[in-house]
Amino acid sequence: MTIISDLSWDLVEKILARVPIFSIGAVRSTCKQWNRLSKVRVLCKAEAKRHQFLRFMLKNYKLCSMRLDLHGILQGKQFVDPSIKEITGDSLNHVKVTKVFHCDGLLLCVTKDKEENKTSLVVWNPYLGQTRWIQPKNYYYRLDVYALGYDINKRKHKILRIYDICSDSWRVLDITQDWGIMFYHRGVSLKGNTYFFAKEKIVLEAGGPESIPEPHAILLSFDFTKERFGPPLPLPVEHYIEDTGTLSSLRDEKLAALYQSSSMCNVEVWVTTKIEPNAVSWVPFLKIDLEPLTGFEFQFHHYGASFFIDEEKKVAVVFQIDESEMTCYDTAYLIGENGYFEKVGLGEADNHLDSIPMEDYCPLVCSCSYVPSLVHINNEFVKEEANEGDHH
Repeated sequence: MTIISDLSWDLVEKILARVPIFSIGAVRSTCKQWNRLSKVRVLCKAEAKRHQFLRFMLKNYKLCSMRLDLHGILQGKQFVDPSIKEITGDSLNHVKVTKVFHCDGLLLCVTKDKEENKTSLVVWNPYLGQTRWIQPKNYYYRLDVYALGYDINKRKHKILRIYDICSDSWRVLDITQDWGIMFYHRGVSLKGNTYFFAKEKIVLEAGGPESIPEPHAILLSFDFTKERFGPPLPLPVEHYIEDTGTLSSLRDEKLAALYQSSSMCNVEVWVTTKIEPNAVSWVPFLKIDLEPLTGFEFQFHHYGASFFIDEEKKVAVVFQIDESEMTCYDTAYLIGENGYFEKVGLGEADNHLDSIPMEDYCPLVCSCSYVPSLVHINNEFVKEEANEGDHH
């Protein structure tokens, strides 16, 4: 009689490759061999061979898994619509999620409370199936800015506002910040640090000029090891408040920046060749004029779009919500070299744009392909908090 431990490693690898990442925790308890194989991340290697990438996205305030297959799209093959599945059987299934941040295999979710201006935080490890609700020192508010990162020396995971995964108390950091982080620009985690679009704070003094020209945005980092912001770093373009601009990460190695001027149809994507909390350098990745492809002056939402890139295929996939007279839809736009352009519908949105803030709804997508984490969030956590006036 054949038992589970008698199965070949190749067969077990194929079985594990078909198990949803958020169900793998139950599979690991099947036997020691399966537990060992999952720990060396056979699952990820199998996924890579299939040219598919697992990401997480928000759709209708629900956290969903998304598999996207870009294989063959530039060789005339038809693009296969993404597989999007709502996360079920977990505490996240019973709440409205408005924002999601990914770092090192963990997800930080911002949820919407019954009181419209209040929010809650929960950290989720999809691989281990663990969730942890983060209790505030005082209320969380809708316009708060959050980020997820870690101390590179001690591998302690932390949340900006700030929460460290190792005790259960909050600490207030004494931080004076001359730069304001725009709340609708989501930070991106890279190598344990988080990077934001930010602008210099403007103070109008009595007797001075009534207005000051708007400063362009800069790149600002938060170092979770030193627990402080880095110096302002240059973006590859001059970005202003009405322009579209958003960040994504690539394999936890590079940053990518998408930019579209409010007065132009050209979309630019840049990637870093060097990125540290105190230094950055950029090279162009992609530039495309959308007007000939769409037939009109097309603009991505300046406070809603999220994206990721495929470096090998020179393709960017941009996600946003599109509105019609009667309803609105989640949409993915694939743009690439030589005029490659494809619009993919991701289903109808539950609410009309007039009834909800755009920054709370757009289909946010974690830019990194998911890699499992063995961090036990139920056993660790130090909490730290910066004063609200210091990090907005």
